[in-house]
Amino acid sequence: MRAIILIVLALILPLFLMPIVKIIGYSEIIEEIVKALVIFFVILNIPTLKNKIIGAVVFGFIFSLSESIFYLNNIFQLGSFDIFWQRIALTTPLHIITALVILLPALKNKFFIFIGLFAAIIIHLLYNSLI
Repeated sequence: MRAIILIVLALILPLFLMPIVKIIGYSEIIEEIVKALVIFFVILNIPTLKNKIIGAVVFGFIFSLSESIFYLNNIFQLGSFDIFWQRIALTTPLHIITALVILLPALKNKFFIFIGLFAAIIIHLLYNSLI
């Protein structure tokens, strides 16, 4: 059941976050806070360490694919579908890495999720500034 919840959240959250990011900005902060909430309430409640790590990787992967699909409209406006593949190649590792960065300290102590969240925001911010 947790796996289904995790997959559904990864699929739909980017759709809900896009308008918020468009209005407020700061995609790195908003996306990473939402990932931290999913990790805190869903992934940390998965029974085994191996499955928690797999859950974070799967969540980051599906989140990235879903986000890229929702950005297709913007990509088509730019006139090149090649951008979609570049986006998948670059953002998928980013979202997987930031999900793991949030999860790993929280495995030691749930309170440490804030350390992982801060690190994930910095990583995402650096990524956004380099792209």
